Amino acid sequence: MGSTANGQESSRPASGAGIFPRPRRRILVAEDSADSREMLQVLLESKGYEVISAGDGHLAVEAALRQLPDLILVDLQLPGLDGLSIAKELRLHPEFERVAIIIISGCDPWRYRDEALTAGCDDYLLKPINFERLDEILIERVPLSYLRARCA
Repeated sequence: MGSTANGQESSRPASGAGIFPRPRRRILVAEDSADSREMLQVLLESKGYEVISAGDGHLAVEAALRQLPDLILVDLQLPGLDGLSIAKELRLHPEFERVAIIIISGCDPWRYRDEALTAGCDDYLLKPINFERLDEILIERVPLSYLRARCA
């Protein structure tokens, strides 16, 4: 089934994995470009995050509901459901009330930013991705329980 010792599905394990029940933040990357998805996965895993990836909107919603990520990076334009529809769908579930949903897109943010915020997104990250801004978003969204587990 491709799961870890504790039964959770996982991407490639990082060093030190298994010390705590869930020490790493889980991020869902919903991106239809396989190259962009892989680049984000490698980058995020190198920073110690567990990454779940999906190539279309329906798979992204299924993965989110099944694996409950701590943060969602979602392309605005995906096959199936677009990023705004994904945000609207997930915001219907109480467990996603505090999960940050960040739109990533090459589309003009002035055209879509307000619509993204209205749909339930927390931020809009323009492509090509500014990695310093992505780092800021990641730092802002680290749950306190994650920090306590890392310091214990």
